[in-house]
Amino acid sequence: MYEIIIITQLINIILIVSETYIVFTNMKNRMHYYLFTNCIGMLLVGAGYLMMLFSKSDDAYYMTLWLSWFGKVCVVISLLLFCRRLCEYKMPKLIIALQSIFALVTFGVIITTSKTGLFYKNFYLERDGKFTVFNYERGPWYTLWNTMVVFIIVTCLIMLFKSLAGTQNTQKIKQYLIIVAGLFVEMIIGFLTSLPVGKYYDFNQLGFSICAILLLYAIFRNNLMDAETLAKEYIIDELSAGVIAMDTNGCVAYYNNKAFQIFPDIENNAPSVIEKIRNSIKTGEPITVEDAIYTFEERKLVHKSSAESKMYVLIDSTAHYQHLREVEREKQIADAANKAKTEFLASMSHEIRTPINAVLGMDEMILRESTEPVIKEYAMDIQASGRTLLTIINDILDLNKIESGKMEIVPIEYDTTNLLYDISNMTKFRAKDKELSFEMCVASNIPTRLFGDDVRIRQILMNLLTNAVKYTKKGTIWFRVSLMQDNNSELEENVILHFEVEDTGIGIKPEDMDKLFSEFERIDIERHRNIEGTGLGMPITMKLLSLMNSELKVESEYGKGSVFSFDLMQKIVDSKPIGDFDSNIKKLMTEQYVYTEELIAPDLRVLMVDDNDMNRKVFQALLKKTQIKIIDVGGGNEAIEVATKEYFDIIFMDHMMPGMDGVEAMKKIKAIKDGPCANTPIIVLTANAVAGAKEKYMEDGFDGFLSKPIIYNELEGLIKNIISKE
Repeated sequence: MYEIIIITQLINIILIVSETYIVFTNMKNRMHYYLFTNCIGMLLVGAGYLMMLFSKSDDAYYMTLWLSWFGKVCVVISLLLFCRRLCEYKMPKLIIALQSIFALVTFGVIITTSKTGLFYKNFYLERDGKFTVFNYERGPWYTLWNTMVVFIIVTCLIMLFKSLAGTQNTQKIKQYLIIVAGLFVEMIIGFLTSLPVGKYYDFNQLGFSICAILLLYAIFRNNLMDAETLAKEYIIDELSAGVIAMDTNGCVAYYNNKAFQIFPDIENNAPSVIEKIRNSIKTGEPITVEDAIYTFEERKLVHKSSAESKMYVLIDSTAHYQHLREVEREKQIADAANKAKTEFLASMSHEIRTPINAVLGMDEMILRESTEPVIKEYAMDIQASGRTLLTIINDILDLNKIESGKMEIVPIEYDTTNLLYDISNMTKFRAKDKELSFEMCVASNIPTRLFGDDVRIRQILMNLLTNAVKYTKKGTIWFRVSLMQDNNSELEENVILHFEVEDTGIGIKPEDMDKLFSEFERIDIERHRNIEGTGLGMPITMKLLSLMNSELKVESEYGKGSVFSFDLMQKIVDSKPIGDFDSNIKKLMTEQYVYTEELIAPDLRVLMVDDNDMNRKVFQALLKKTQIKIIDVGGGNEAIEVATKEYFDIIFMDHMMPGMDGVEAMKKIKAIKDGPCANTPIIVLTANAVAGAKEKYMEDGFDGFLSKPIIYNELEGLIKNIISKE
């Protein structure tokens, strides 16, 4: 039997040495260090007991006995720390410290027991054949130690069973079950020590070895010591972002410290936490925890030894959302500033256009009714100055429309000769005032009538020609119009007009070319400080050309002059050539202002609503010779009262009026379904011409839009259009 025990012990030591080597070569985290300490402890126990079997003296026996006990103390404490780390159990550090101190004190009590009798009392050695038997009487500390060992083993089992109950991860379940089995094996085999045969061999050593084998199996079979665990221990646990890893069954397999801080209930209610995260990812809405805002990412988690699973990364996006809030606040401030700008422009448009409406309207009546040439000349000067002022206002409002995306190109049929005549006529007088020569060259094969936005074409050309006159002190201004394709080209329905404006002005420096198209900026400002203008003409020209699928080309030499040109495609309405433009224009320029009534409608009834007496007077005067029956009132309430009693073919309604504004009055008139004016077109007549004004009025329910100052041709055209529809 002696030889069998020696062989068994040698095998046991060989197993323990192998286990120690395997653990040592694969150590990667703290849990592995605890396991290595456990193996060292078992090695001390086994080596000590083997030396006991060969001890020849009492002193040698006791030395090996104390060595074996030191190993037992290490085994017990390291087992507790290993299980705590494996199960991630939040055991108070004070308890661990007290248990460790108790174990060290126990070892001190053991080696001094011959003097104190606390651990063993009345112990002695007895020779039984080849065996040396250690006989002893238990001391009080012995009982305390055994109680402590039982407490530690029970604690380990509780931690393992609690972890088993709290996880649905198949891999972790296998780990915990194998380790529980190892502890139970050690307890069962250790029970043999209490039998009579136990006085010859300490079966706890064999139990330790088998338990260690099962631990190693759990570790290596379930990858507790691979690189992924290393990452978890040293990297993932310390991340500032939360990490939650799922197993292949969709259950939480792991979460780091940050994830636990964000969602403490993940320990007891993991499915609810995962549901919150998935809903956040699905909806894109972050989750707020206390004062922090978190967003989530779902990523695939693929392991070499298992199927694909998922991982959720919890990112603290508080700073990002604070930045977004700041951007939103700045946007609101910008929107408020933009709204204030729009309101200012609307107010400016209304306040300036209203008196201009009276000035130009009354001036129109002077031109129509006066027979004195000098008076007509004065009236023409007033008209030119008024239109110049109106052009400045329109430039500002047009820029606002372009920036807000509300500028529209409205193509209509127009007479080419009349368009070019108006432009040349206005330019000729400006050039004459500066003693400049103005020369115009128009190709004779240009079609008589075209389809396009003649208002915007006129605006573009007048901007170019006005600048040419402004920045030329002496010399000549040339205005050329030609065809890029003739009527026999492949573009049978369209024609491409080439416009060119050349001057002998100061020219543009290369470094100033970018300023040419900048808003409110002037070139060579010191040299041209006396030149009037807003600096908006060229930027608006560029943007208008862009809306018409064209672009402005500039050639300039500083000190000699500039050439501005662009090409514009227009649809042909009447392909008849305009012929010799020079002779036609000379004839037109010699003609005096003559007003002819194109609209005579004595049966037409019109209601004009405006709180400004002068505006009503101008409206009446402009339509005096049309014989239209006009009733005018000064407010919204009066308009409703009249409209409920009399029928009108058209109602012109001012917007900004005291008491009841035009929008409210229009809606109330339309709301009277059985009234005489229930279906009467109501046209808003307003000095508000800012970007989006027309669209807003049409959305409110108006049937048409006419801006002040009233241009008679536009007024007449609007009335004709309504009459033709009816």
